[in-house]
Amino acid sequence: MTIWLERTTRNDDKPSSGSLRHDPDVIIDNFTLHRYDETGAIQHTLSARQMRHYPDDDSAELDHPTLRYEGKLAPTHITSERALLTKDGKEAILRDNVRVLREASPGRAEMTLATSLLYVYPEEEIARTDQPVRMTQGKSVATGVGMVADRIKEKYVLESRVKATIERARRP
Repeated sequence: MTIWLERTTRNDDKPSSGSLRHDPDVIIDNFTLHRYDETGAIQHTLSARQMRHYPDDDSAELDHPTLRYEGKLAPTHITSERALLTKDGKEAILRDNVRVLREASPGRAEMTLATSLLYVYPEEEIARTDQPVRMTQGKSVATGVGMVADRIKEKYVLESRVKATIERARRP
């Protein structure tokens, strides 16, 4: 054990090859990325104050990211303080002060959602969290822990410790 401890804590003066480093190779300020659907219309836009790409794991870190979904459904905006994009870009992990805003549409009030952590799958338009969530729509408020949201199906499912105050629909 003593030999192992000595070897693992030894600081060799040999230069490192850099293969174990996690340093950005690209830094972009005022980053914007558009994703288009098969018709050429914008499906979603990802922007950030700064994007840093890391070649060792092909990930990217974003400062103050905004993800905006467009299309046939009401536009939806997702913001946070920071985010991590995984290697293949299929998952974005948003952290710190995560906010979702689905704009109002005919017959539907604006919907807001707040949490501290959100896993977003941009291509599938699905998001999930295991953290506390607060949702509001009009005067209705729901809170819970854990959530799965499907933007295409317009379905938001709170998973546990759910409490809600639902505003009754007014009759014409």
